[in-house]
Amino acid sequence: MTTNFNILYNGDLAFQKGLEQINEAYQDNYWKVLPIEPIEINQDNYQALSLETENAPEATSKKSLSAFEAAEAKAVKGIQKHSMKIKSLERNRFIDDAYLLLGKSRYYSQRFVPALEAFSYVIKNYPDADLINETLVWKAKTNIRLQDETQALVALRRLLRKQNVSREVQEDIHTTLAIAYRQLDSVSAVIGHLEQAVSLGELPSKKARHLMILGQLYRQENRMNKSQQAFQSLIELSKAPYSYRLHAEIEKAKNYRVGTDASMLITQLVKLTENRDNRPYLDELFYQLAVLEGKRGNREAQVRYFTKATQAKNAKEFQKGYAYEALGNLYFDATDYAVAGAYYDSVLQVSKELNTKRIRNIKSRREGLETVLVLQEIAVRNDSLWTVISMSEAAQKSYFQSHIDSLQQKDAEEKEAIAFQKNLEQYEGLNSASVSRQPAIGSKGKWYFYNKQTLGFGAQEFKKVWGSRPLKDNWRWSDSAAIPQKNPQEESKESLDEGVEEIPERYKVSFYLRQLPASEKEVDSISQLRNNTHYQLGLIYKEQFKQPILASTTLENLLLDAPKKQLALGATYHLYKIYQEMGDAKASHYKNKVLEEFPTSVFAKLLSNTNTSASASGRGLTPVERYNEIYAFYKSGVCEETVVEISEALRIFEGDAIVPKFLLLKAHALAQLQGKEAFLKALQDLLLNHANSVEAKKAKELIRKFK
Repeated sequence: MTTNFNILYNGDLAFQKGLEQINEAYQDNYWKVLPIEPIEINQDNYQALSLETENAPEATSKKSLSAFEAAEAKAVKGIQKHSMKIKSLERNRFIDDAYLLLGKSRYYSQRFVPALEAFSYVIKNYPDADLINETLVWKAKTNIRLQDETQALVALRRLLRKQNVSREVQEDIHTTLAIAYRQLDSVSAVIGHLEQAVSLGELPSKKARHLMILGQLYRQENRMNKSQQAFQSLIELSKAPYSYRLHAEIEKAKNYRVGTDASMLITQLVKLTENRDNRPYLDELFYQLAVLEGKRGNREAQVRYFTKATQAKNAKEFQKGYAYEALGNLYFDATDYAVAGAYYDSVLQVSKELNTKRIRNIKSRREGLETVLVLQEIAVRNDSLWTVISMSEAAQKSYFQSHIDSLQQKDAEEKEAIAFQKNLEQYEGLNSASVSRQPAIGSKGKWYFYNKQTLGFGAQEFKKVWGSRPLKDNWRWSDSAAIPQKNPQEESKESLDEGVEEIPERYKVSFYLRQLPASEKEVDSISQLRNNTHYQLGLIYKEQFKQPILASTTLENLLLDAPKKQLALGATYHLYKIYQEMGDAKASHYKNKVLEEFPTSVFAKLLSNTNTSASASGRGLTPVERYNEIYAFYKSGVCEETVVEISEALRIFEGDAIVPKFLLLKAHALAQLQGKEAFLKALQDLLLNHANSVEAKKAKELIRKFK
């Protein structure tokens, strides 16, 4: 009686408290298929709240234990003080309960080997105990955590074949089998056992979780009707936790496919956002509304809902990160790269895990955007400067005079605004004393002189009509000066000061004309920088951002300015590749242009031969000549062809001393195509296979620099 009603009772209370703390601390991520058992195998995430152990006389001092530690201590106390093993037979029928509590407490403390020992002891020494089936399930679950799925599966299948296994234990068996098959990546087996667990389940919280996972797995297997049925069953499940039922509504919306009517789904989600009980879930509801609006082509509503998702009061950090990323992608696709970059920065700020593939991709895109924004700023400045340089001298003066006029007008408006603010503050100050003397009258009183706002506007209107009048009798006479009279000496001094006052430099046309490049060399330098910038932008739009329209427009504008031969050749070839991928007839125009205007170029040879690599290998080129030829591709920004040609050259010149040079060049080309991660991997391969080469030393320096 003491074991059951004192020690084990208090141990069970502590164990239940630990489970509650785990459930409260655990946060489901509905972006992924939920885990069947809602725990994370990470000791730091399961620091339970302290539980004072006044009822633990075995503690030498009053120290704080976690809930599971307290439960374990109670189980140990029951075993040590109340076990009655006489002639190899246990006389206390609650000791097996104590060992089971001991094992479960160790399991949730993530001490799986000691937990396995406790369960094994019960199975070995108490084979006829009432809790033997439950213990077998817990032992199998522990084996799964220790990645011994085979032994767990054998034990669970054997247990299923036993007679008189309770309905609750059968549910636990199928749930544990689903955990094992989930760990073995057998989705069909997981679905089968979860269906059995749902049919046997009686506890609403467990059944609701199983239905949620089933719906997600059905969608993963593209069984959309079954997925919708699972989510609908969850919504209709009596006494299911509200969080699961709400997320089932959201998951049903995720099953929407383009081509069907989304109006009912959107109406339902909007209705949910208006429910005050759903305020903790507004970030997810707004996000899904944005997705639905995007699928039916309403971009304005899509942006609005994504923004609301980031501004929701209780928005979760990872959910805000996805909303920021979606907004960044929208503006990126719209080629508004400055705004897109700002949203990608926000993703990096709210994300806790910065080493995932998704975050690395965002970082890579953000780095590319920084380059583009710098180049765009340079291009805008140089385009503006080139436009002014191309004008006649008279047109330049007129242009700058127009700028000066707008500048003066802006300055005058700013001065007027400052003066108005000072006058308003002055009149408010004059009336503050009288207003403060009036009891219970605020700044929004009905009487004119008690209302600061109307008083300020009235003062401004008076000044506008009458000017600055001195405080004296007959102030309305027309000969009353608006400005106090000054004596002749003061007037002469002011006129003298006005005579010597200098006009600010920014109000002079000559100030701007002096800054224009005058020599032919400076003009050529600006023209060359401008063309190089547009060429680099065109390549980035094509290779990294996959924006063929923007890339073709940029490169075609470059060709209109008659750039140098090298840039003209590269731009023409890239335009051919862009239009070829788009299936546009312009591709043949640019191909012919390369062949006619640059017949001896590497690109012309590339276009002339249907099998470039074979023809190159049969041209009798030395390794150095072949390297120089491929290097010309790389310098022209043709990174995809560079990688292909290097792969072919490595096959032909295998074992040659020039191979490390090819590998280093390939690493740089991959950096342009795939980003930093591919660049570092290629450098690591070079360092591993050609450690004693000069290129390996360069690779080592680059790895150290970029890591």
